[in-house]
Amino acid sequence: MNNRTNRILFILSLVGIAIAVYVLQSFLRDAPIVCINSGCEIVRKSPYSYLFGIPVPGYGLVGYSILAVLAFLRTTSAKLNKQLLPWIVGIGTGGVAFVAWFTYMELFVIRGVCTWCAVSAVNMVTIASLAWIEYRKKE
Repeated sequence: MNNRTNRILFILSLVGIAIAVYVLQSFLRDAPIVCINSGCEIVRKSPYSYLFGIPVPGYGLVGYSILAVLAFLRTTSAKLNKQLLPWIVGIGTGGVAFVAWFTYMELFVIRGVCTWCAVSAVNMVTIASLAWIEYRKKE
């Protein structure tokens, strides 16, 4: 992966971490989220926003953190640069599957859309897409 793309992945991962931390703190404090619509509160208060008792933004925080660490580690050696790309692709793809599931839940079960969740979903799709493009270039 070229350095520019890897930097973009790192920055997008940091953006994802920031979103996840902001939304997660509202879950943990049971406090409202600043949002452009009422969907954020509808989603936050839904029991479907907890998977195995863990708030959904917690999973995002872990996923984005792992992606940020991997993107950073890729800059430390040529060997890691090559070895870690499939992991980034895999985690990014898993993240897309997760946000697809949660977006479905928002639209058809919870019946509310959280703006922060939507932005995070677009962010994860962008990360996965960039990683897949680079992976395909390497084949």
